[in-house]
Amino acid sequence: MRSTAGDDVPAGTVGVVAPPEARRAPVWDRPVPGAGRAPLVWLLGVHGGAGATTLAHVLAPAADAHRRWPGVFERESPFVVLVARETISGLTHAHDLLRQHHAGLAGPGSVLGLVTVAARPGRIPAEIRRYRDVVGSLAGAVWQLPWYEEWTLVEADQLPVWSPGDPPPVQKKRKLDLLHEVPHDVDALGADIVELIRERLSGSSPLDEGRR
Repeated sequence: MRSTAGDDVPAGTVGVVAPPEARRAPVWDRPVPGAGRAPLVWLLGVHGGAGATTLAHVLAPAADAHRRWPGVFERESPFVVLVARETISGLTHAHDLLRQHHAGLAGPGSVLGLVTVAARPGRIPAEIRRYRDVVGSLAGAVWQLPWYEEWTLVEADQLPVWSPGDPPPVQKKRKLDLLHEVPHDVDALGADIVELIRERLSGSSPLDEGRR
């Protein structure tokens, strides 16, 4: 599920105070190692276990930034999506890094949004939803991914992969086999990220269109 109420929040937002240095993520001083290819977008896990490494495998255009901001060297993509678990601690880390970005202390990257990943099955506590809304106001787009029990049963490289141009999963009443089929929410996430990058590269966005 994607929320777009905060799309196109610019870096340097007035009133945003940078977090203490100890709560910032470092910026790579060389090309991000281990990507193996030139990704379209970097996934920055704001804490250990956020889910960035798994999503970087499942989304073919993405790569794991290894918990650092990309330095955008040698034609690296400038586009970044933060990834956090839906816990108070996880969202606080996301808030810190978004504040770092808006204070101009996160390198030359361009933040597209925030993915929050359910920390457990079932209903999200109201406190988490409210805090997610607060943090999301600095993120631009916000996507929420539910808990996928099947994803906990195998290594990330055994999961299915989404690529741009893939047909969406067939909408049937049957439950998807998540060890062989990409979940609907992940399919939508990948398509949204690719579309946002196209909008940034073309210099337009849905908000811009609405102002014309």
